[in-house]
Amino acid sequence: MDELTDETRKRLLRIGQAVRRDAADLPVTTAQGSALSLLSGGAMSVGQLAHAEGVQPPTMTQLVNRMEAAGWVTRSGPARKGSTVQITATGRQLVEDVRARRNGLLAERMAALTPEDREALRAVLPVFDKIFGPPLSPPGL
Repeated sequence: MDELTDETRKRLLRIGQAVRRDAADLPVTTAQGSALSLLSGGAMSVGQLAHAEGVQPPTMTQLVNRMEAAGWVTRSGPARKGSTVQITATGRQLVEDVRARRNGLLAERMAALTPEDREALRAVLPVFDKIFGPPLSPPGL
């Protein structure tokens, strides 16, 4: 393993830890937030959600059941093949609120950056896209 790979991995692990700590007080889990972000783009089946998240359909079914009980999503019909899940107005508001909180937390972390630091960060974003893929559309939590 080369030094750049090892140093990048260390930074990404540290970023992941910080993001998880920052998210600990949010009203959604990481999995719920990710599913809600996907559903912000339109209705999907449980199978499509499971595939997009890299989990098995029964796992996604449990997640959808919890989000449905919370009023964040609805189903087009009984939980069976062919039914779709869609985000509710409450779920959309939750996505917006959580996104604003996460952006606020990140803005606090970035407050001490110099203009040069900000430009360096802006320059690395396309590199992250090449490594991990572009951001989700619509913007995720």
